[in-house]
Order: sequence, then structure tokens, then C-alpha cells
Amino acid sequence: MMHKRFILLLGALALTGCQVPSKKERRQLDSMIGKQTTDVVRTFGVPTRQFVAGNHTFLAYINQQTDYTMPMSGWGWDGGWGGWGGYGPGWGMGGWDGGWGGMGGGMGTAYTYTCQTTFELVNGIVTAWTMRGDGC
Repeated sequence: MMHKRFILLLGALALTGCQVPSKKERRQLDSMIGKQTTDVVRTFGVPTRQFVAGNHTFLAYINQQTDYTMPMSGWGWDGGWGGWGGYGPGWGMGGWDGGWGGMGGGMGTAYTYTCQTTFELVNGIVTAWTMRGDGC
């Protein structure tokens, strides 16, 4: 029972730390409501995509970020002396072991995060905006 409460608490804390968009971004996006198409383009640039349905126009701005992870790698070395051995009344030969190990590692990975900000315009005036994606 205690374990479930702990997991719920961690989940709640994680969600409160993630406010998308930030207050600054939200203020900027909210300030676009009531503005014309040209104001959106002046502020955010030319949209990545545009869709028109009747008197509604949707301007989409898509941002992507790719993170790469590289595997751990390195060189190894193995060295050491073997002992002297005796064969009857004489001496045996000593041993020595040394050499380089191979390169470690494996395949790296790449993950692309995407965030799409869309403005809805009715008759050329911004009426709403949305943000969606795992990179917002």
C-alpha cells in the first residue's frame, strides 16, 4: 500500500514540474489571439504547413529536435607475469601475458522529438492556438 502511494506521489510531482507551454510562451501565444495573419507570420515566420477549411485557416509551426546517444566504449589492456616453475632439478621458463583488448561499444540511437504549434484563424483573425507533441 505504501509503495502505491509513493508511486502516485512521484507521478504527481513529475506532472507538476512539466508545464507546457511555459508561462512566457503562453503569454506570447495568448497575445496573438485577435491578431491578423500577417502578425502571426511576422512573429513566428512562414508556417511549416497551412490548411484551409471554409473561412477557417490553420497555420502550423513544426519544430523538431533529435537527440543522439552513443554507446559506452573504450580500450582494454591485459597484462601480467606468470610464475617461474621448476622441472626437477632445473628451472622452468617464466610466463608473460599482455595485449590489447578490442574496442567496446555498440550501436548508437537517435530519437526525434516534435512539437507542433497551430493557430486557428477565422476570416484572417487568430481565434485559438494549440500545442501538441512529445517535444513541447
